[in-house]
Amino acid sequence: MKWSEISVKDLILLFSDLIAQLWLIHPFREENTRTAMRFAGLFANAKGFSLNSKLLRDHANYVRNSLVLYCVDEAPEKEHFLQIMTHAINDF
Repeated sequence: MKWSEISVKDLILLFSDLIAQLWLIHPFREENTRTAMRFAGLFANAKGFSLNSKLLRDHANYVRNSLVLYCVDEAPEKEHFLQIMTHAINDF
């Protein structure tokens, strides 16, 4: 699959899930969110789409909390993380 060939809506869903899964398995107790967001920026750049990393940094607590909610097995609340990722991709 080429990231440049999928719709923005599908890109946001796939990319958000990829980053959330990476964040979930990250092995360190500290800096998981910062590391995952740094990877997200590098990945987006490598795949040819823009990501507003400053927005994610400026709202780091929201990003972290939304990732926690996204990854809850019993009743995930994905809309919060999807919302900020939508803004980070579309508003840049």
